[in-house]
Amino acid sequence: MDNLFLKYMKERSGQKKQPDTSDTLPGPVITISREYGCHGKRIAERLAALLNMKASKLGVEKQWRWISKEILERSAKELKLTPSLLKDLSDKKQTSFFENLALFFSEAYYPGDAKIKNTIAKFIHEEAAEGCVIIVGRAGEAITKDIKQSFHIKLEAPLDWRVKSVVENSGVSAGEARKTCIEQDKRREKFRDYFEKDRPDVDFFDLRINTKSMNDDEIVDLLLSVIDSRGFL
Repeated sequence: MDNLFLKYMKERSGQKKQPDTSDTLPGPVITISREYGCHGKRIAERLAALLNMKASKLGVEKQWRWISKEILERSAKELKLTPSLLKDLSDKKQTSFFENLALFFSEAYYPGDAKIKNTIAKFIHEEAAEGCVIIVGRAGEAITKDIKQSFHIKLEAPLDWRVKSVVENSGVSAGEARKTCIEQDKRREKFRDYFEKDRPDVDFFDLRINTKSMNDDEIVDLLLSVIDSRGFL
């Protein structure tokens, strides 16, 4: 199935996507997808810090950065929504009575589902093309798959382990943690399905890591070795 975001961008520009003929190729970009309860943001922060240390030693001026909440903040600003409401809408979460009432009275300004997702995707793709960025979540692997200088990772773990992790970090009950893990995994899958429906993970990810069997340092060391071999620095 054609990537709906790329199709949208082709139609928006009125032409088919042309190969990059500039001296500077888009990227490099690293995307981190994760099952709920796996700490993608923590890995991204450590990875960016170590990449910047290596870049500094090599005399490379451009700094690596990682983005997560910025995706919703920037997209929400463009759509004139609050980040929390945009997150609920993009995840198809149930909004409160008062939020629905507010949407009713501002219907002329309320963007549809496709516009919301394409706005998020446009911001992600622009950041990825600029390069030296680690993108956490929001179907980054599907949105940036056309960028050659890319590395796509998925963090996963058995459900019971993730439930325990959520309980330890959030203080909720095991039952509530299990329910949240299952619901969040489904929401993330549905969000990616908008861009590439019914495609298996093997079509997207270069590396899948079981966070139950590897600690943060081991994961980051592994990622650094692949990044180094791909010449991203």
